[in-house]
Amino acid sequence: MSALKIRKVAGALGAEISGVDLGANLPDEVIAQIRQAFVEHQVVFFRDQHLSPEQQLAFGRRFGPLNIHPYVAGMDGHPEVMEIVKEPEDRVNFGGGWHSDMSFLES
Repeated sequence: MSALKIRKVAGALGAEISGVDLGANLPDEVIAQIRQAFVEHQVVFFRDQHLSPEQQLAFGRRFGPLNIHPYVAGMDGHPEVMEIVKEPEDRVNFGGGWHSDMSFLES
């Protein structure tokens, strides 16, 4: 694995993180760096990651328990993972209107 790189993106928030394979079994130190980047930049972007549902769940669980959306069905066998897909014939984006994800739930 190459060195983790964190690059601030233009605008008020966000950073792009590269040099990491999210599908790998990452050391705690790398997870801590990713967590700190999220705290500092509020949004982090990872390009060109090709994760299976199992890998996505394993990575997400490194940051805490995962939720199952109360109104939108997750993937078969992986209810914590929602597929966001826009087919060419679709006229609108999934979640394209104003929304707050799951902030309405009690923590």
